[in-house]
Amino acid sequence: MSLKWEYNGVILEVDLQDADFAERYEKAFARMEESEKELQKVGVNSEMIRGYCNLFYQLFDDIYGDGTGEKLFAGKKNARMCDEAYRNFLAAAKKDADDARNQRMSFISRFTPHQNRQQRRHRGQNKGKQIRRNEMS
Repeated sequence: MSLKWEYNGVILEVDLQDADFAERYEKAFARMEESEKELQKVGVNSEMIRGYCNLFYQLFDDIYGDGTGEKLFAGKKNARMCDEAYRNFLAAAKKDADDARNQRMSFISRFTPHQNRQQRRHRGQNKGKQIRRNEMS
């Protein structure tokens, strides 16, 4: 089950349980990390904003395909829009991962053997013996 994520009228799917999506996601963030090292940190403000925004255009293109960044940001190079989209995307990815983990734990707990009454009683009796031994020492 995947999660639908919407930004600026564009609806995209987030599914970190899908191997192909997860691979694109991982590679996109690795590429972003490398590109960020090359990002111009000083100079004309407008050029720094363009470079910064290009990181997010490329991230979304790497995950969802060419042109996705252009659709999400309507061609604008606005740092505030990029930050907002990135923050919303990460929240959707976190929710997808949390939902998957909760479903997996629920599934596992249904099939994990539960202790029977005799095992619980035996474990309780051993705790009492350990406490008495500690008191005697």
